[in-house]
Amino acid sequence: MFLAFKDRIALQYMLVTAALIAVVYLVVFVVVQQRVYSGLDTNLRFEAAKHRKELSIANHSIVFAHKGEWEEEEHREVQIDPVFIQVNDLQGRLMDRSPNLKANQLTFDDPTDGRVPLNSTLHGKAIRQVQVSIVERGKPVGYLLAAISAEAAQHVLRSLETVLLLSFPLVLVVLFGIARLLAGRSIAPITQITATTNRITRSNLTERIALPPRPDELHTLASAINGLLHRIEQAVEREKQFAADASHELRTPLAVLKGTLEVLIRKPRSAAEYVENISLGIREIDRLTQLVEQLLLLARFENQAKEVALNRQELSVLSSVHDVLYRQRADLGTKHIRVDVQDQDTPLIISDPYLLDLILDNVLANAVKYSPVGSAISIKLGGLGHRVQCTITDQGIGIRSTDLGKIFDPLYRSDALAHKEIDGMGLGLSIVAKACALLNIRVEVRSELGQGTTFVLEFPAEKTSSLQAKSLVAV
Repeated sequence: MFLAFKDRIALQYMLVTAALIAVVYLVVFVVVQQRVYSGLDTNLRFEAAKHRKELSIANHSIVFAHKGEWEEEEHREVQIDPVFIQVNDLQGRLMDRSPNLKANQLTFDDPTDGRVPLNSTLHGKAIRQVQVSIVERGKPVGYLLAAISAEAAQHVLRSLETVLLLSFPLVLVVLFGIARLLAGRSIAPITQITATTNRITRSNLTERIALPPRPDELHTLASAINGLLHRIEQAVEREKQFAADASHELRTPLAVLKGTLEVLIRKPRSAAEYVENISLGIREIDRLTQLVEQLLLLARFENQAKEVALNRQELSVLSSVHDVLYRQRADLGTKHIRVDVQDQDTPLIISDPYLLDLILDNVLANAVKYSPVGSAISIKLGGLGHRVQCTITDQGIGIRSTDLGKIFDPLYRSDALAHKEIDGMGLGLSIVAKACALLNIRVEVRSELGQGTTFVLEFPAEKTSSLQAKSLVAV
């Protein structure tokens, strides 16, 4: 059976409360019952003790000494709660009884210690009776049975039982209604949250859920959803910006290539002119190919993150650095850049060799690209607790402090117009950020405009073994 959320809350609350109410009702009934019977038992013991003194014991016979006075008293007074007295011998045979018993007898309980009162009936009426031993010279000689009407007590208990049984379902129904009302009021903000989220679409990501006035769980839920919407909005905006920037970057080499081809077909050209224009077209095609490859790599990181970094193996960061520097030796030699590599007993790491090479290649390529002729690049490797730290510092043009938070965005280049002579499409550091996230590598960038840039990469060290390397390497 399907129940609304507020009905389920009300039902569960009602069931738990019903159990508690049932326990409370049972305790109330037991306490009242004990109090009622306690009063009757006190009167019974008093009457038993009083009439025990009126007994006459002679020749194994037990009788009442002043029985005639009882009969006269019954004729003079109407007893509302009469006391019935009876005497039995040790075998339970009747020896004497009070006049008001007439031809009836009280129920003899054998064996008994004579101290526990019990419920019985007389003339079809409820009574409460007690049976005590009659002791003469230290020996029991019989039993005294005293009884008193329990009709009033039974009536009180039956009335209380009826009230409790009838009120129990009524209380549960009222409780369910109140709980349902309160549950509906409690989850009203959830209804509002649902209505707001249903209105939010891809084209309407600016709307936010109104926060409840009290800082409770619903306030936390609404805040979390608003935070999620904010992140989604930022992701969509980045996607739109990325698409716009990518379109712009793709349009530029295509326009150059188209213009070059149009110039070639306007009139006959010399062989040198054909070579020059075709070479320009090839360079633009290479640029376009590189851009497409980097865009595809970013898309691969976004859509196939689980499959990217599966080829993990034991690697040396120092060896990877040397491999990247060897590939860039031509650019380093052209700009006469000196590279100092310092290693301090660096441990091995477990990582993906392709992604590790990709990260170091992009970071070092940027350091070479933005460093002036005759400058130096410093690379320091060393252990840092359970991690391996690689610090790459150049003496290049630096980055504005306001741009440091944007350099990992796709197709973003800090102050690109001021450095048109430096090639680049703004995708390298985006690839670095994605690859580092996959490999659990911490990235920190420190830079000052005109003073150079420092990249700090912290790799998780999976093994304590280390490589001994040269303390100083110059390229």
